[in-house]
Amino acid sequence: MKYKIKPNFKDRISKDRFTLGLVSGLIATISMSLLNYIFILITPAKNLFSDFVGIMLFGSKPNSLDQIIIALVAHVFLGGILGIVFAYLLLLITEKNLIIKGITFGTLAFLFMFSLGVIFKITGLEHSLTPTVLTKGIGSAFYGFVLAYSMLLLRDNN
Repeated sequence: MKYKIKPNFKDRISKDRFTLGLVSGLIATISMSLLNYIFILITPAKNLFSDFVGIMLFGSKPNSLDQIIIALVAHVFLGGILGIVFAYLLLLITEKNLIIKGITFGTLAFLFMFSLGVIFKITGLEHSLTPTVLTKGIGSAFYGFVLAYSMLLLRDNN
């Protein structure tokens, strides 16, 4: 009797661009969120990335445990979706210098999204302190780095 050997997790991810982008985006977003929590503890920055998503969802900064959890999950999911976008964008711009492209993508994507609060004067997003803007820029670049690095580690090298 023959047994079919199931491919391991990495093999399943690396064969599908959508899944590779999603998983890499989720890893990158979780990493970025952890860095964001560290920044909140050691700098004068005030807002988490998930706070911005919470404001977009609830109209104000999340202020209950259920709102905080929903905002955090939505933030991680958004980062996963951006990972998918990046994975398909690579079909147009190639994977050469992937880390630089990832850092650029992460920085532009997140800073663009958060600038929408200023452009549309969304209450709670229209003004940010300099330390908050700096930590968001660093966190966004870190997201892009982890996104690209995760893709390098998980992709099919055949």
